[in-house]
Amino acid sequence: MRESGFDIQRVIELIADRKIEEAMQEGKFDDLPGKGKPLPLDEEWFAPPELRPAIRLLKNAGVLPDWMERAREIERLRAECDRLWRIAELEYPRAMSLCEARFLEWQARTWAGLEQVMTRVNSLVLAYNCTAPACAAPQTPYNLAHQQARFLERFGREPEG
Repeated sequence: MRESGFDIQRVIELIADRKIEEAMQEGKFDDLPGKGKPLPLDEEWFAPPELRPAIRLLKNAGVLPDWMERAREIERLRAECDRLWRIAELEYPRAMSLCEARFLEWQARTWAGLEQVMTRVNSLVLAYNCTAPACAAPQTPYNLAHQQARFLERFGREPEG
């Protein structure tokens, strides 16, 4: 809004910038707690400013918007995938000593567990990406074909003979 030929908002911004610059030069920010560390960003930081009070109220009541709940569930399930890969790494040497039929059962069962969790992640990623605010970072789904090829490359078995 312009009045009398000048922009009052811009004047306020310039004054604030000058005051901040002066304070920095005087060293008034040198001993602030957390200096040199990243700012702790809350999930509500990604939400539009007009929604933040409502999100804070819901969060304090233990309720989060659907997209934030999905983000947490995606994170939990990705950690579960990592855990299943580690278990497969630990079981693989023993599985290699099994007869061919038992090894193939282990391989199929292990992949099915991983695939089930990754499929759930992909479903949540789709819902998240459709409902999260535009300023939130989009989630990337698993490429199941690539993951299966990775699994078979790592946990395959050379034919006996």
